[in-house]
Amino acid sequence: MIEPAGHRVLVKVDEIKTETDSGIVLVTDANRDRDQRAQIFGVVAAVGVNAWKAFDDGTPWAKVGDKVAIAKYGGFDIEDPETGEHFRLLVDEDICAVIKES
Repeated sequence: MIEPAGHRVLVKVDEIKTETDSGIVLVTDANRDRDQRAQIFGVVAAVGVNAWKAFDDGTPWAKVGDKVAIAKYGGFDIEDPETGEHFRLLVDEDICAVIKES
């Protein structure tokens, strides 16, 4: 597992299906737009030890397991060498919102 250092946050970015359950391939401009929009949502997978320490009282506004919106061009893509899963590694400021289910 990737452990973010310092004030970084690891986010498992939402992925858009490129194929239906029955095997139909979905490749259109609309899907590419949806895929780009999906890149701004994800779930916090890990938090660095210094994340959010420089802000106010240091209380984190997101924790592992939270669904979040992230800066579209923030951070960089990284692949876990053990599992092959893709993540986005961001600084704590790139978490724009926590998405609460009602």
